Amino acid sequence: MNARLQEIAEATARDSHSGASEMLLKAATSILALSEEDVDAIPASEWTGFGISLHRAKPTIATLFNLANDIMLEAEQGMGRDMNVRSAVADMMEREKRSIDLITEAAGNAIEAEWIATSSYSSTVSRALEEIASRRPLRVTVAESLPGGEGRRFAKRLSDHGIDSEIVPDSNLFARMAEADCALTGADSITPDGLVNKVGTRVLVEAARCCGRPSYAACSGSKMSPVVLSNMIISQRKLSERLSERSQLFESTPLDRITCVITESGAFAPGELLAKLRDRKVAAAWSSLGMSL
Repeated sequence: MNARLQEIAEATARDSHSGASEMLLKAATSILALSEEDVDAIPASEWTGFGISLHRAKPTIATLFNLANDIMLEAEQGMGRDMNVRSAVADMMEREKRSIDLITEAAGNAIEAEWIATSSYSSTVSRALEEIASRRPLRVTVAESLPGGEGRRFAKRLSDHGIDSEIVPDSNLFARMAEADCALTGADSITPDGLVNKVGTRVLVEAARCCGRPSYAACSGSKMSPVVLSNMIISQRKLSERLSERSQLFESTPLDRITCVITESGAFAPGELLAKLRDRKVAAAWSSLGMSL
């Protein structure tokens, strides 16, 4: 593989702090930093290899899968004609930048609530909550989201933006949901198997369901993948002969548990979203990985 492309894939693999959208923008910016001459000199086969490496760098992140897929589709179509990888990457980058304002507006229109429960940390959810709070008084309950505890940082961000917020232990979600109006979550990806996000998301959604409350997810179309992204990042270690420790960072929540998913294109029921996923075009080279389509 081209050395510059390999550097981008390796930098993505090392990134343990950025969110899904930020990872997309970082990778896209690095690709666009290549000169037109360098891009044109890279053969289609190497762009395909780069796309696979980019996905393998962060296999749970749909934004990177979709960036890789757009590049690989361009490479496949470029056989026998000039490729326009730079244009494909720039288009996706621009759509991602525009999406947050559209999602924010759609969330403000779709969610009628004065008390919302959420978990983990999501810049998209934060913007949606800020929009709702600009329209009516709003209270937000945030689960602390162990093992990382990102919920504490998220609640602080919301309070800094003038939103009344409370932090609760993850085990208190069911008790608080009985009083809240709805649940709202972000997503690292949405696949035919469900919504993949930080562990604790399913508890949030199931608590809303058990209490007869609606649950919403807010994310851009770049986080929707027609293939199953199944690496949940599970670690397990032996502490003694009869004692072990297990930790899981991500989990999948079935789409039929969620009332609707709010995107830059509007709010969609689970069935509508699955139909959109089935219509997504994917590069033929993914079959070499045995990925489920």
